[in-house]
Amino acid sequence: MSDFSQLSDSLDRMLDEFQLQKPFQQSKAIELWDVVVGEKLASKTEPIKIEHGKLMIRVSSPAWRNELQFHKEKIKSDLNERLGKQIVQTIIFM
Repeated sequence: MSDFSQLSDSLDRMLDEFQLQKPFQQSKAIELWDVVVGEKLASKTEPIKIEHGKLMIRVSSPAWRNELQFHKEKIKSDLNERLGKQIVQTIIFM
């Protein structure tokens, strides 16, 4: 086993022990937003917070908010795929 694998396993155990795994994964969802939605949508949106699986996204205009509704499930799926877990249950565009 490589040193990196051992470090990763140790970090995972520590996060589990201190019940920080979920908050850590949730913060990763916010960090990944720009990567998942791409530059154009990232410039029109801002991830605000995630609580209880609900990712809150501020949108620059009602027109963009409406457009994003059509892509909500794909974005959610892509985020969760990158996270390796079903962290984001729903996305709320504000």
